[in-house]
Amino acid sequence: MKNLGIGAVLMLSAASASAGEPLDICLVTGTPANIKYEQIQNIKIGKGTYGSVTDILPAFADEANALGANAVVNYIGSQRFGFWPWRFVRPVVRGEAVKLDFDNGKTCEDIGGATVKRVIETNKEPHLI
Repeated sequence: MKNLGIGAVLMLSAASASAGEPLDICLVTGTPANIKYEQIQNIKIGKGTYGSVTDILPAFADEANALGANAVVNYIGSQRFGFWPWRFVRPVVRGEAVKLDFDNGKTCEDIGGATVKRVIETNKEPHLI
């Protein structure tokens, strides 16, 4: 798991916000039904200190994009206890980077997902948007 300091997270956030493409990656909390996808790799990113899951989503999207994924299935973003659990919790996001086959006209929203950009804007889980 990659552990990012606050400076690295802010720098990655600014870089991915200007690129635009990684923020269009589809996040799905489960596995999509009736759509084919190619599994690429499990990914997990955590922040070393306090914060929100939305703070590290741009870095998570960059990681998925670098692997050639257009979606992340089995996505989970949560607060987890760090090394010293009585001191702080930290945000962690994880899921499986995949290449979804959108050839049949379906969109991310049609399969119960939401883009990284939309999750950051609403601060909600993809299935609740």
